[in-house]
Amino acid sequence: MNAPIEFTQRKIKKNYRSVTGHFPSIKNNKSIAFNSILEKELFLTLEFDDEVILYQEQPQIEIFFNGKNKIYSADCYIHRAPTSKVKDSIVEVKYIHDLEQEKEYFEKKFAAVRESTNKLDLDFVVFTEILFSNIYISNIDFLYRYRLYPQTLAKYESIIKTKIATKKISANDLVQSITQSPTEYTLVANTIWSMIAHNILKTDLHKEKLTMNSIVELNYEHR
Repeated sequence: MNAPIEFTQRKIKKNYRSVTGHFPSIKNNKSIAFNSILEKELFLTLEFDDEVILYQEQPQIEIFFNGKNKIYSADCYIHRAPTSKVKDSIVEVKYIHDLEQEKEYFEKKFAAVRESTNKLDLDFVVFTEILFSNIYISNIDFLYRYRLYPQTLAKYESIIKTKIATKKISANDLVQSITQSPTEYTLVANTIWSMIAHNILKTDLHKEKLTMNSIVELNYEHR
């Protein structure tokens, strides 16, 4: 397996003008610091990207910019599986509005960054709010809690797999086919969400917000 590059990291200082915090990363087995909601959303998408092995916040590389060698602090370094067709990458997180306000500056700066990342055999990616829909972000944000705190009950998981083996069905109809008990309804529903979060079941996370009316089916690619 190709080893990840080890980068020096810039420390994120608390800033009352922006949103800072820590994201509980399962892939990194630790909390990752972020300094904007958009950075947090990037980390969330990486947790649901099967090709991503680990990632690091605030990696620093040297670039040649405005006639000088400078230390550039990116927002993320992504290390992918050897089987991935996408290279490991350095990521800058920016809102479209900010990029457009200083278009010429960022074009020159990012060109300098690409020169350095090319030498490191890395891709350079600018992550903006238009790369993923609000619906997708909302859905994986909802599902991530089931990755952090698995609520799959073996008893219900086995029944669900049997009930859904050869068909697609709404989450509500699936639960109703298993139990009429209000207490059990919640337990079975949580098991369904947990199975989706862990790729045992699948549904369309991009089309509409997850509800009990969402259509689910077995994910045979992850059996």
